[in-house]
Amino acid sequence: MRIRRAQKQDVAAVHAIIEAYAVQGVLLPRTWEQVERGIGNYLVAADAGRVVGCVAVESYGASLAEIRSLAVAPGARGAGTGGKLLDAAMKQAKRRKIGRLLSVTGSTGFFERHGFRRLRGGMPAEKVERDCAHCSKAATCRLEALAIDLAPAHRVLTVLQPGRLPVAQPATA
Repeated sequence: MRIRRAQKQDVAAVHAIIEAYAVQGVLLPRTWEQVERGIGNYLVAADAGRVVGCVAVESYGASLAEIRSLAVAPGARGAGTGGKLLDAAMKQAKRRKIGRLLSVTGSTGFFERHGFRRLRGGMPAEKVERDCAHCSKAATCRLEALAIDLAPAHRVLTVLQPGRLPVAQPATA
């Protein structure tokens, strides 16, 4: 199995994989047009030339991106493909210098095993404004927001030992 960037010819396979879970209510549906427009955000898992999984990394700006539409074809589940896709997406986000990666999911355990932690303050405003405010499932949503910090938010400053602090010398006349 190989993880690679999705290409235009992968739209049908990516859409079909997402649709298999959307009809079950596990993933939010994506139209063919949405997948086609966003295909540059997707990575796919290909096995013997066939797309068996997908994940999108969608940016909210320089410091935040979201894992979206992480799915493995029903017949290809159980081989670790989802974990490999998530790891590849995290590496891609690090290369893009994304500081924090968000996941809004019902599968919290899977993401926690990969280092994501539940957000205490609820859904980030960027997510609510872009998606949640217009979602038909907003009133009954049971998804949880998790995130992983990929880059330190603040640089660590060097701390000098107390006995080594520079001492001001009295001025001499």
